[in-house]
Amino acid sequence: MTTPAQYDRDLAEGRVARLKQDLRDGLATAPGDVEEMDELVATACRLLDAELAFDEAKHRLANAELAARHAATQRAVVYHAAAPVLVSLVAGALVLFEVRPPLWLFALVPLFAAGLWIGFGPVRRVGDVIRERIRAAWAGGVTAGLLVGALVPWPAAGVFTSLTAVGVAGTCGLLWRESRIP
Repeated sequence: MTTPAQYDRDLAEGRVARLKQDLRDGLATAPGDVEEMDELVATACRLLDAELAFDEAKHRLANAELAARHAATQRAVVYHAAAPVLVSLVAGALVLFEVRPPLWLFALVPLFAAGLWIGFGPVRRVGDVIRERIRAAWAGGVTAGLLVGALVPWPAAGVFTSLTAVGVAGTCGLLWRESRIP
């Protein structure tokens, strides 16, 4: 199914191709009189206008595709943000009820804030920003999984704690990098 922007681009591309062919056919033989020359000049002017319309149609198509990616990203990151936010809340409750030491807050608060920013922060319509937000969303989800592994009392909890700290720093770093994109 073609979108209106794709249809406009294809229509403009076809018009440019037709005008180029008309111009080639007219230039295949030398113009015999002034009227034929005027017709070729008019065709060349229409070709220039059609090429401008084709360029505008390509830009509108690129903007429409970016808008579609933007909307899909805004929907997806809300789902991706659930894991860091919920796991941070549960871990915060464990700290509140003194099951875990308050030292955990150094990882929980930034992860919670990053999860909120991932899910509810504005996403600009720039391709690089969209890519960075998706990367940050995935990093936040993986970090939430690592945090769950770190909270469970088992022998590998120390490794998961270290990986959680790296994941929190990576997620926050990706969000910082996204904010630096012009």
